[in-house]
Amino acid sequence: MSQNVKADTIRPTRGPNLKHFVQGYIGLGFPVFTNEDVTYTKFGASSAIDFGVRYKLKLASHFAVGLDLGASLAGYKIKQEDGKTMPDTIINKKEKFQINTIMGSAYMRINVGRRGNYIGNYLDLGVYGGWNCVKKHKTINDNTEGEKVKVVTSGLSYVDNFSYGLLTRLGSGRYALTAGYRLSDIFEASYILPELPRLIIGVEIGIF
Repeated sequence: MSQNVKADTIRPTRGPNLKHFVQGYIGLGFPVFTNEDVTYTKFGASSAIDFGVRYKLKLASHFAVGLDLGASLAGYKIKQEDGKTMPDTIINKKEKFQINTIMGSAYMRINVGRRGNYIGNYLDLGVYGGWNCVKKHKTINDNTEGEKVKVVTSGLSYVDNFSYGLLTRLGSGRYALTAGYRLSDIFEASYILPELPRLIIGVEIGIF
């Protein structure tokens, strides 16, 4: 004959379209040329894998803010052709820069349309910054005996330790189109090297 009225009236606060929401994510992106100086990278063969954890705080029915903590593993493959100058004139069988970054980001989210307790359609706009924890240059060649010779140079002094830029996501549910534009330079100014592509466009899948 008794009833716990309080238990029946407590509203949940955690969920895809509630006040607090935490999810994982994984994405794949491709560097895009934005000027003639970066056409020395192989379009389509160069790529970046992103993964991490995202927190969202809902402030209004169509507006939220949030934070990400994750990593980006970016490999920039270099064309091997006559006239090559980046980072030197040596023609190799294969060559690439590997830049792995531990990064955090802050974003605001604009939600579009009516929905229940699920992600729905949205637009994210934000900024990111990170530490380039892995900085490698790799070459692969065959010697005169037909053996594969791989040379890896780590901790490159001419690559900056930090990166920062702008980001955007256009999503529906767990899927999103993504774009990140790096405002910082990868290479130290004193080395006078043409920059790696600043723009990376890709796709992302939410894990929740």
